[in-house]
Amino acid sequence: MSPLEQRYRRLLTWLPEPARSRWADDMTETYLQVETADDPEYAEFGSPSLTDRLDVARLALRLRLGAPGASVRAVATGRTVRLVAVAGTVALASLALLGLFSTAWLHGRLPFMDAPDLGDRLLWGPSYAVHTVVSALTVALAVCAVRGLAATRPLAVVVLIGQLVPAVVSVIRPLELLFQLTIAVPLVAAAFMPPGRPMHRPLWLIPVPLVASVSVAALRPGEPPEWTWGLFDPVVQWALLTVVAGAVLLLRRRRARGPAELAVAVLALVTVPALASRWPYDTPPGYATVVVLATLAAAATGVATGTVGLRAVRALPVVPADH
Repeated sequence: MSPLEQRYRRLLTWLPEPARSRWADDMTETYLQVETADDPEYAEFGSPSLTDRLDVARLALRLRLGAPGASVRAVATGRTVRLVAVAGTVALASLALLGLFSTAWLHGRLPFMDAPDLGDRLLWGPSYAVHTVVSALTVALAVCAVRGLAATRPLAVVVLIGQLVPAVVSVIRPLELLFQLTIAVPLVAAAFMPPGRPMHRPLWLIPVPLVASVSVAALRPGEPPEWTWGLFDPVVQWALLTVVAGAVLLLRRRRARGPAELAVAVLALVTVPALASRWPYDTPPGYATVVVLATLAAAATGVATGTVGLRAVRALPVVPADH
């Protein structure tokens, strides 16, 4: 075995089983034929090119997310990533719509919502223009994710940059970056989301509680009780929705478990940093109580559904999905 062949075989160990056992020999032979066609001595001192390394890395990632030739477990992992991307981007689109709606119409009617006045909007016009564009792109991303379109991945990268860069540049309190972690997880999942068919039951019901709660508060005269302020927090609502979804999944008698439970676990646990970042703030006791309870409920839901989902996925056989 030549040194070049050894290096290629070592590179192909990145591929997961069973694809590695099925394809490693043929891929190594093909690489060697291409690399040594013009210079046979290259087999003694050559190394895999950067292009070959990137190709193998992309193939390994695709196989781990359920591409053709992947194992049954990898297919389940890919479904989990897709569910996280779909549900998470829809939730982010809901937050984006809620932010635009509150800024444009609700300022002055809800005392607990911080929206800029006209002078601030004129002064910080470019910043709000970027925020508006990113919010619109977030809504478009959610539509693409639900429909399973190829534009989902590049659009997710654009939205991720648009969300994180302004937040990191303008951060005042380090704890505020924890909320960006909550935002980043579903966007990263969307960036790696494997292609698939449109969702048969799109999760468009997620925006309903958000819009409904704000509408009720806007129409309600006077200031709502402080203990209800936490219920109007979008992240609290996101956490409570994952708690409800997790309870439904755990109570249903389903033989096929795994991806749905794992997706709920991820979406529940990513809200914990954002909720915990609100604890040190000087907030009313009622609001703080609701946030703490939501944090504990989301953490418990994430652990419970994650345990069930991991057990189900680990119980799957390590065989090609097409067998």
